[in-house]
Amino acid sequence: MPNNVLKIAVALQLALGVAVVAAPPVAAQATSNASFDRAVLAQLDAPTRAEVQKRAVKGNTVTGVIGTMLLNNYYAAGPRKPGEALTVVAVDFARGSVVLRRSANVFEVVRFNPQNLRVQR
Repeated sequence: MPNNVLKIAVALQLALGVAVVAAPPVAAQATSNASFDRAVLAQLDAPTRAEVQKRAVKGNTVTGVIGTMLLNNYYAAGPRKPGEALTVVAVDFARGSVVLRRSANVFEVVRFNPQNLRVQR
């Protein structure tokens, strides 16, 4: 059950982006994001968690850094269409899947290792 809640929260936050962050009051937002960030970080192995925490400064969020790392790892693993711009739409840690948007109605589901964010081919 907790993995399902985390999966839904990650998907919503990544899919809605600023709308999710802007909706709650500031005090609730700080508590909510801190709890959410801790839950996401708990899924990662120690070196990956340290790298995410190192990058999540100066306005960078934990989920934003994870999304960027997943995109970087996707490109490093050999993208299906090199040079094409992608956006992270949702992340499912329980299944080790990330949904990437290629264009308005074109998506790709990619498997990754939830402990180190490495894309699996």
